[in-house]
Amino acid sequence: MRTFGIILGAIALLLLVWWLWPARVDPAYWDEPEPPELTGVLEPDGALADAGARGDGLIHSSEDIALAPGGGFYTGQPDGTLMWVSESGREARVVAQVTDNRPVLGLQWHPEGRLIAAASDGVYAIDVDSGAVELISSGPAYRPFGFADDLDIAADGTIYVTDASWRWPNGNGEPSFQYDMAENRPYGLFYALQMDGTIDLLQDDLYFANGVAMAADGQSVFVIETFRYRLSRYWIEGPRAGEWEVVAENLPGIPDGVTGDGTGRLYIAMDTQRVPLLTFLHRNPFLTRMITKLPEWIWLRAGPPRGFILVVDEQGNYLDSWHDPDGRWGMIANVVPDGEGRLYIGSLTAPRAGVFVIP
Repeated sequence: MRTFGIILGAIALLLLVWWLWPARVDPAYWDEPEPPELTGVLEPDGALADAGARGDGLIHSSEDIALAPGGGFYTGQPDGTLMWVSESGREARVVAQVTDNRPVLGLQWHPEGRLIAAASDGVYAIDVDSGAVELISSGPAYRPFGFADDLDIAADGTIYVTDASWRWPNGNGEPSFQYDMAENRPYGLFYALQMDGTIDLLQDDLYFANGVAMAADGQSVFVIETFRYRLSRYWIEGPRAGEWEVVAENLPGIPDGVTGDGTGRLYIAMDTQRVPLLTFLHRNPFLTRMITKLPEWIWLRAGPPRGFILVVDEQGNYLDSWHDPDGRWGMIANVVPDGEGRLYIGSLTAPRAGVFVIP
């Protein structure tokens, strides 16, 4: 009986410490809507089983992909390097050391010929032939980039870039995006950046501002808000210039990157289908605060990813979807069309990229 009492006392003490221990996050309540049913064009079809692997085991991941003019592709790595992977996928080499151990995320070619990279702490220009790297901007002086994430570039050379979360910086060995996900507050920012470092804030108060894609006519630019499951756009030109518009809400998965093909089709990379754990966290801020006091390996267990590619038009209408049946592609982070009927698949977690022939 005494032993039982000691055990109960120890449990009570642990619960008290857990209760009093300061929380890292201050979660907000959101009555997250139920996701749309995966029927019709959203039906999980397993089509991505037919995608071929590139760089398998030669790269750590492939958060974003930029096609190489001479064949193959470039992709950034979590250790701050930029790698080239051959067309066959059987060769890979380091092209440049972009950052000092901060992830290289978004990639896009600039009209002047250099590869532009969003790399958590800044936006960089890379000469892929020499490996020379130039910092274009580390963000505004009053709020440096915490999580420069994705970008696209207009015909005039303007770089449109997201800072996913100024509150939870990326690249310090902590699961920063998961804390932003749990806190559920609008820490995302969206900027227009020039090559001379001039930077203008276009939109703030975004929920993990992520993927960026120019519209086919160049008059607007699309932005993904990952933890609100929505696609929005900022109007650059025309009678609506300066306006922010929500295009599609309550998307059927957790969206990451978005890429346009120049014809009005947008390819949205879904890390995974919607996750019940995330719905629970958003609807229960007090419990979220308590749960996030536990080690990450305990509370960040949402199950294996079920990634897919969602195709929409520029009005947000669903056109098609292609699903990963077995998790081979991990959390799908970006999709890049090559203009020849194929999509390159970038993964946040899998040690490979994919090439998928559009049905």
